[in-house]
Parts: sequence; C-alpha cells; structure tokens
Amino acid sequence: MIGGLFMTAISILDQSPIDDNESVNTGLSRTVELAQVAEKLNYTRYFVAEHHNINEVVGTSPEILVTHLLNQTNHIRVGSGGVMLQHYSPFKVIEQFHFISHIAPGRVDLGIGKAPGGFPLATQALQEDIKDIPTSFNDKFHRLNQFNNETFSEVDAYSNLKTTIRNEEIQKPQVFLLGGSERSACFAADEKVGFIYAYFLNSDQALLHKAISTYKAHYPEGKIIVALAAVVSENDEDSALIEEGRTNYVLHFNDGRKLTLSSKHQIEDFKKQSSEHFEIEAQQIEVFNGTAESIQQQIQELNIDNHVDEFMFHMPVKNHALRLKTLEQLAQIYNKENLKEGVK
Repeated sequence: MIGGLFMTAISILDQSPIDDNESVNTGLSRTVELAQVAEKLNYTRYFVAEHHNINEVVGTSPEILVTHLLNQTNHIRVGSGGVMLQHYSPFKVIEQFHFISHIAPGRVDLGIGKAPGGFPLATQALQEDIKDIPTSFNDKFHRLNQFNNETFSEVDAYSNLKTTIRNEEIQKPQVFLLGGSERSACFAADEKVGFIYAYFLNSDQALLHKAISTYKAHYPEGKIIVALAAVVSENDEDSALIEEGRTNYVLHFNDGRKLTLSSKHQIEDFKKQSSEHFEIEAQQIEVFNGTAESIQQQIQELNIDNHVDEFMFHMPVKNHALRLKTLEQLAQIYNKENLKEGVK
C-alpha cells in the first residue's frame, strides 16, 4: 500500500436522515443526490442502512433503495449497510441480491448486520411468524454465505436450490459482515467475507487495531473497511451540529446484550415498547471534524499498520448542505493525493 491515508479507497454510509418537519421523500431525494455526487467524485461504493419505526431515518428496505440507486447511477458500487439478517430468511436475502445483480452486474454489495435496526415493537412485527427457537446469527450468516457461493455438499438438499445467477454468468454480490469486535472480525475471516468495522459506534482504537490484526492474520487477502464518523466543519455553526450527533446511548441488558441508540428520545421510545430492565451508558463517539486536510491527518492514526483497505464515511448530522460539503471536500483531498502519487 502506498503511504498516506487516502491511498485507501473511500466510500459513503448513508442512513438517510431527516429532520422532524421533513418528509420521507425529502430524505430519499437527498440520498439519491448524494449517491450521484459520490459517483462523480470517484467514491468506491455507497451503502444504505436498514432501520425500522425510527422517525429520524427513512431507510426501512435497503434492497429496494439499493435497486433505486443503481438505476440512478452508472458505475459506483451500491450496497446495504446492512441487511438485518435476524429478521429474514438467508435464502430470500440472497435471492433478492442475486436478482438485483442482474440490473447492474458487478456493482452490487451485500452488507449484513446483527442488530435489530429498531425497537422491540418493530422486531416483534418483523419476526411474528418465527415460532421455533430462533437460529443463531452466526448460523444464519453461514447459511447465507453458502447460498451465495453455492458451497453445499452434494448430499445437502439445499445443493439443488438455484437463484437467478446460474452458471456464474454475472458476478455475485460481494458480502461484508458489519461488526465492532474482535470476535466479529474473526468470524468474518473464517467465513472469508469482507469486514466493516463500525468505528462510528465503537470508537476504541485499541480494539479496532486488535480486530484488524485478527482478521488479517486469519484472512490476509480479505477486505477491511473502517466505517467512521466524519464531518467537515469550518465555523461554530457546523461544530454545534456535530456536537448534537456526538453522543450515543448504550443500553446494557441483564443477559449481556447491548443496544446502541442515538438520542434520549429513542431511549424513551424504547421504554414504551419494552419492560426489560437495562442500564444506560452515555458514550461520546469520535467524530472526525475540522477541515478536510485536518480530518485526513486525524484518520491516519487509524491506519498505523496499513491494513485498512477502505474508509467509509458516515456523516452523523441531518443538515444536507453540511453533508454535501463533507462529501465534496473529502473527495477533493482524495483525488489530489492520488494524482500526486500517480494513482488512478
């Protein structure tokens, strides 16, 4: 890898945020605009999220939004960041993304997440028909990976299942596991899929480096993406907007589960939908901010071993103009550095 931060690729993670007085259509149109701008500015990929029954974000169906963005762009890779697999059949997810791959061959990514993407009421509705003991996330992910790669043994009945990608006539979607721990990194390496470390949720540099080292030790050729919060700020008004989105609230349940929320309002919504006891931990997430040049220097510290293949920028502000400015100015630094090094 060539020295310097932006010799890695850069991408965007978009949660399609809206303010209280804005419509879903506004959020969708802004997502399309940002994806089109990202394509013009040579970003590698554009990921969209999955959330349910949360007023601040509008992306409930990443498979539909991915398809829409593919039709509104020409060459940028588009993917889910991610599909919340606990709610769905692994075969159905692969069927969807294999079918989508026919719309834009070689441009489709499938990011898979472990979280519910919502609160108890939405989870209950999404899993209403799951009557038996739920299959573990790792088992569901392994099955999804088998469907994607057609790696069932001949004696397995599922070896006879086919999706719309037959005879490898087009490229299958590249699969990524979203996580924030060394254990998740190790599992991704064992499954031989890409790994996206959610640094914007768990801003622990020591843990990040440990997860990356573990992943690369088990799967040297695997792709590591670090998803981080970054916003270009040039004045006090920008800084104030960043501060609003800097605090996460981690709910710690008695059985060891954790759930990360982004506002006190979301905590109150959760309490209305659940009788479970939990402890609340306020966490200040690291939002890289300042000028684009300053952000470049700050992020360099995350890539001390040069194992990071790609940085994915999440912009935790609702102000569209500020998000657009961030996307444009970070890309200018990226393009300038690549030209300096002779990289295309």
